[in-house]
Amino acid sequence: MPPSLTIAETLKRASEQLRAASVPNDILDAQTLLAHALNKDRTYLIVNFNQPLSDDLTTEYESLMARRAAGEPVQYITGQQEFFGLEFEVTPDVLIPRPETELIIEEVIRLVQQKAAIHPDWHPVIVDVGTGSGCIAVTLARELETICDEATIIATDISATALQITRRNAAKHGLAERIEFREMNLLDDFPAQPFADFIISNPPYIAESEMPGLPREVRDWEPRGALTDFADGLSFYRRLLKDAPALLNAGGHLMCEIGCGQAEAIRAMTDEKVWDEVRILADLQAIPRTLVLRLH
Repeated sequence: MPPSLTIAETLKRASEQLRAASVPNDILDAQTLLAHALNKDRTYLIVNFNQPLSDDLTTEYESLMARRAAGEPVQYITGQQEFFGLEFEVTPDVLIPRPETELIIEEVIRLVQQKAAIHPDWHPVIVDVGTGSGCIAVTLARELETICDEATIIATDISATALQITRRNAAKHGLAERIEFREMNLLDDFPAQPFADFIISNPPYIAESEMPGLPREVRDWEPRGALTDFADGLSFYRRLLKDAPALLNAGGHLMCEIGCGQAEAIRAMTDEKVWDEVRILADLQAIPRTLVLRLH
C-alpha cells in the first residue's frame, strides 16, 4: 500500500488539478477546501504541512476538488461566506455576498450616526429589498445596535427559501429578534404611505445579453433570478424609483447597488422633483457602485 500523502503533497496535487481546469486562485481554493475538510483554518495547513492525511479524508477532499474543478464556487462548497466580519450561510438559492456591497453598510451607518447625533430618540426604519442571504439586514442589525437604541429592520424577498436562509443567518448571530422577515415581490405588499427612513436593495442588475460573458462560477451556479432581470438590467431600478417615494419619510433614502457602466443611465432615470440629492459612490476599484438618493 503506498504511503499516505502529506498536507503539502496533497495541496500541490490539488492546485495543479485546479489550474488544469482553469480555476482562478487555484492555490488559495485548494487550501480553503482542505482546511474545510479538516475543520481547521489555513494556518493549520502551514504548521502541519508534513502531516499525512487519512484515506477517508483524502477521498472526501478529492470529492470537494472535483466540484471546484467543475466550476462550483468555493462558497457553495463550504456553505459559507464572510461579509463585514460576519460569517453567512450561503447556498445556490442565494447570491454570494461580495465586498462591494459593504459600501451600502458603510453609508447607512454614516447617515444613521449623523442623524442620531442630532435626534438621539430617533428610531430608524430600514427595508432591505431582495435580502437573499440577509447579509445587509443582519449586518445592519448588528452595527446599529451601538448607534441607536432601537432600529426596525425589515428583510423582504420573493423567495421563501432565501428568507429561510436569512432567518438562519440572523439566528446564528443572535439578531433574529431585531429583524422582520416578509415574503413579497419588491415593495408590493406595503401600504402606500410613508414609514421607512431607508429602502435598500442589491437588485438583479445584469442585462440578459451580458449573462453569457460572466465567469462560469457566476453564470452557471448563482441563482439566475438574483443576477439578471431577464431584460436590460435596469428593470428593478425603474420599479424602485417609482414605488419607493410613497413609502419613504421626508428626507428618507433610497440606496441601491448598481452594475458597472450603469451609473449614467440610472442617474438619467431619477427625477429631481422627487429627489433633492443624487450621489453615486465608487468602490475601491473606482467603479461607480452605490446609488444614494434622498427624498425631498
